[in-house]
Amino acid sequence: MIRLVSFDVWNTLLDINPMLDSMAMELGDLLGVCPVDAMEGITLAREMIKGMRARGEGNPRRPLEESQELLAGLFGAGVEAVRRAAARAVLGVGSEAVIPGAEETLAELKGRGLIVTATGNVMFWPGSYTRLLLERFGLMRYIDETFFADEVQAFKPLPQIFMKPLKAFDVRPEEAIHVGDTLAEDFEGALRVGMWAVWINPEAEGVKRIDERGFEVPDIWAVLEVLDRVAGKPAQSSQ
Repeated sequence: MIRLVSFDVWNTLLDINPMLDSMAMELGDLLGVCPVDAMEGITLAREMIKGMRARGEGNPRRPLEESQELLAGLFGAGVEAVRRAAARAVLGVGSEAVIPGAEETLAELKGRGLIVTATGNVMFWPGSYTRLLLERFGLMRYIDETFFADEVQAFKPLPQIFMKPLKAFDVRPEEAIHVGDTLAEDFEGALRVGMWAVWINPEAEGVKRIDERGFEVPDIWAVLEVLDRVAGKPAQSSQ
């Protein structure tokens, strides 16, 4: 029986593109470069950091600082410019960042009496900024607790970050399911600790079981169908 549902945040509950666009504008303004060049640097830094973490080379105790330093280094700038850009950027993100169906899905899960948590990596801005956006857009009312990499000093796909919510709510891995948009960080990381896992892949055609405890789905709505399947209930429309 599933008791806890853990969600990644960016590109699962919130679209990261409005935040990155806003940050590119602000970073470009602070550094005196065009937003296109700023975005190229941000994109490169994201790819480098994700690669490092996938290879186990990142520092789990400094996930935020490490990302900020890397991005600043690409522009030959100080870290304070990245921090300021992130602070200004979060103020410019509007409700268009909320993934369609996110609020409705979270509300349905709470209505079913499930524990709902958010487990997120950080890059360039602290987890507290992401929590602020979740509050601003009304999603935190459905989330029992958040676990961000800079606050728990572990990043996905490390097992420690997946175990945090389980220990906090005294839930066994087989009683929990993690939902996210990345195969390596979210899906494989959750499976590795014995949780169920859902990979949101917009190119997926319907709900498909791709592991003993893992599913590929096209959107967040489909999480409800996955939970019904895990519980052995007949499949129903997810919308």
